[in-house]
Amino acid sequence: MKEIKAYVREIMLEQVISELAHIEGIPGIAVVHLQEYGHVQDGGLERVKMAKLEVDVPESLARTVVDAIVASGRTGDGHPGDGKVFISDLRDAIRISDGHRNEAAVQISPESGSSNE
Repeated sequence: MKEIKAYVREIMLEQVISELAHIEGIPGIAVVHLQEYGHVQDGGLERVKMAKLEVDVPESLARTVVDAIVASGRTGDGHPGDGKVFISDLRDAIRISDGHRNEAAVQISPESGSSNE
């Protein structure tokens, strides 16, 4: 399993989520709105409104999810500050409601239609 964390410009968030919604097997997307301060050419800091997305998926979906985030999160031809994607191995996962572990824990629950119980 993989944990994918992506930081994208807030103005691109809906486009990224729309693209991810077309990928079957994604159980849910966690989103946190934040402000990031990045260095600019004159040496100062620029504040940019960003969103952090977290998606836990089976390894077989990881490349598809990452490619969708990169393609839909890029502004125009790509600009500094468009964001970053981080991919980590997810050693273990446990769904609290039923105790399912690992990939079963991040799959859509048939009882609720959602993995976010």
